[in-house]
Amino acid sequence: MKKILLITLIIYSFLGEAYSQEKTFFSQTEVGASLGKVKADFEGYTTRVNFSFQTLNGVWINKYHATGFLVGVDTYPNLTLMPLGLGWRGFMDKGKRHSLFAGMDLGASSAMLEKREETEWTESWYEGGLFLNPSIGIRRQSKKGKHASVLSIGYKRQEANFYEGSKEIGFSSFRDASLPPGFISVRKEEYVFNSLVLKWGLIF
Repeated sequence: MKKILLITLIIYSFLGEAYSQEKTFFSQTEVGASLGKVKADFEGYTTRVNFSFQTLNGVWINKYHATGFLVGVDTYPNLTLMPLGLGWRGFMDKGKRHSLFAGMDLGASSAMLEKREETEWTESWYEGGLFLNPSIGIRRQSKKGKHASVLSIGYKRQEANFYEGSKEIGFSSFRDASLPPGFISVRKEEYVFNSLVLKWGLIF
């Protein structure tokens, strides 16, 4: 038991010295544009250019890998979503000022920034959905090595839903249990946004 305790203390001491010499906190904040197609009418599509912001905060696993939690804001035609999820970054660190990196983000987006539209007879609202966002880019270290700038390109798949419900007027004993309380019918539209995402940001 004493040997195990001694070995544990030695390991923790070694790890403490290693982490005191290297940064453990990882932060990457980016802004950019997402490009895609949106249906303009019953026959054709038009190009959309929307705003994208994201910050990823976590820890360095080692000098090549970092992971953490992300939050952001993405705009789409008539819709603003807030992505929340997990992110990973892998760097080809060869001690040079410029290096390639890859990233993977996944999670779900919230439509909490969208206002629910309500009348006496109807109510409509948006809900977010799952997203997937792989990317590749270039990292450029500052001269003092305290931060780095990044330029990335990626693909993002974002799901979302729109609901429009007719309210229940009066009391009915035959209400459909699958519907939200207070509604006699709900219409659902499903959306999938496929975007090419270009971003610039900073790593600390």
